[in-house]
Amino acid sequence: MRMHTPVDARSTSISYWRRAALVAACALWIPAFAGAQKTTPPASQAMPAPPAPDLSSPVARGEYLATRVAMCVQCHSGRDRNGHILESEKFRGAALPVKSPYPNQEWAVRAPAIAGLPGFTDEQIIALLTEGRAADRTPPRPPMPPFRMSRQDAEAIVAFLRTR
Repeated sequence: MRMHTPVDARSTSISYWRRAALVAACALWIPAFAGAQKTTPPASQAMPAPPAPDLSSPVARGEYLATRVAMCVQCHSGRDRNGHILESEKFRGAALPVKSPYPNQEWAVRAPAIAGLPGFTDEQIIALLTEGRAADRTPPRPPMPPFRMSRQDAEAIVAFLRTR
């Protein structure tokens, strides 16, 4: 029976970590090289670019901003069991899907309904979206960001939300 000496234990430990490093390197490099050999499809088979949104009216521009840029739809809309936004619940308010990642910082637990902007004047919402707060109201709690939109963008979002 052979007895291990401290030198043998150290060399075994180093060997273990060398093997672990080699496995980790392979796990990272092989997919990178495998992906590099893929060829891009010919232009005739490439996916077509999505059509540009029609932003000619303030309502259409507001919809684009609220759903694709400012992402209001993400917090102010109800979701199904799989986390998909329900079309019938868009902008109708919802429980926030995430909790604060910061200790001792309280976040809102629910985003209010903003479809139709009930209880708000246009100027209050425009101030909220351009200055980060409405002068006569308490500021919204995180995760609502203090937006600094242009007045034109804020007016477009108000126009869109009033139609919901």
